[in-house]
Amino acid sequence: MIAALAIVSAPAQSARRLWVLQEPDQIIEYDLVSSAVVRSQTIPRRLVEHPEYLSINAAGQMLFLPPQGAQWAAGEMATAADRAWFWNGRQATEWPLASPPRTGMSAGNPTVTASSRQWFLSVGGDSLFRVETSFEKILDNSGIERSVRSSERVLRTSLSGDHPESLATIGPSGWCECTTGVCSESCPEWSFWAPNRSVDDFFLATRMTPGQIESTYQESVVYQRSRSRWTPKRLPQPIAVPLAASERGDILIEAVPDAGCCAWENESSDQLLLRQGRRSVVLYDEARRYDNRNYDVSFYVSDARLSVGHTLLAYTLVSTARADGEIRLSSDGKENAEELARIRRTIANLPTVEIVQLGATPRTTAAIAHAGLVGWAGEREILVAQDGTLALYDPQGVRRRDTAIHVRSAAHAFLR
Repeated sequence: MIAALAIVSAPAQSARRLWVLQEPDQIIEYDLVSSAVVRSQTIPRRLVEHPEYLSINAAGQMLFLPPQGAQWAAGEMATAADRAWFWNGRQATEWPLASPPRTGMSAGNPTVTASSRQWFLSVGGDSLFRVETSFEKILDNSGIERSVRSSERVLRTSLSGDHPESLATIGPSGWCECTTGVCSESCPEWSFWAPNRSVDDFFLATRMTPGQIESTYQESVVYQRSRSRWTPKRLPQPIAVPLAASERGDILIEAVPDAGCCAWENESSDQLLLRQGRRSVVLYDEARRYDNRNYDVSFYVSDARLSVGHTLLAYTLVSTARADGEIRLSSDGKENAEELARIRRTIANLPTVEIVQLGATPRTTAAIAHAGLVGWAGEREILVAQDGTLALYDPQGVRRRDTAIHVRSAAHAFLR
């Protein structure tokens, strides 16, 4: 059963602000027009080393959320991987990602209940959003997982994590048999997403099974803010990997990843889809464009951004291989010298930022080689990281202006 309760709406901020992570332990806000430093701040080194886990909203608040259970060999992450880090605009706080497991009994069988929390910023900067997940597992005498049932709650809290207000409840689900002895390989759970890990007028929940070899997706629900209430809307198809969305989630940009497993990279075609109601449009199809079935290399979209008016989409195209590295045959591939040469030429230009004009018949208007997407600086201007600095381009791929801002990669820059 899925239920949603009311909350008070928060005002959104639309001003474009730019932050750049700089080694070894700084984050700097820049004026995008003049490239002048607005302010700088010392931060934990792990934020610079792993920008993929950092979120920043337009208010300048920051949330660093590493994946739960990840193993880190050394460095600051090895001692802080189990903690979230949050900057509220004035001071930093940390808290654990999970609570200690609890033991119990169910129908005469021993159980272990594990709880975890995911956190999201608010776009307006006045609150935090917290997803609480509980997994109750029945174990046999040897400790093997036999069955599981789960439940999720989405709450809105103050910036200090206090005064939780329930927005949505999912579950508890019925008992699911863990057929392989590991529940995550055979039983579904819910994942949550919002653009830039910041919630404004919607968030997305997807029921999926992580699986042993690949993930499978069963259903997706968009929770939209309607005045003072959050209303769930079930989507016609589940969303595999959401990359971008319109303000209320009516338009969703989805990546469909390769189904390769067991050390194989290219077993199916990577795609990028536009979902709008029951409309589904293929914006990018790897096999159709590159005809690369014979070799174990994938070309896929790593990130995407819609323009403010939703008329344009920009994304970064990357590869699983290096141009100077070994490229082996796919699991059922055959030698093809022409195809291999074409693949190497393509890889040599990556990463590439591509811009698509949306509409009844989407078309690519530009491809900017050796660049990574940062975001839209305006309706007709994008910011990219290229050759170690930030630069601005128009939708036709014409370079409008260089900046004096140095950046390690596009992932180290945040435009809000």
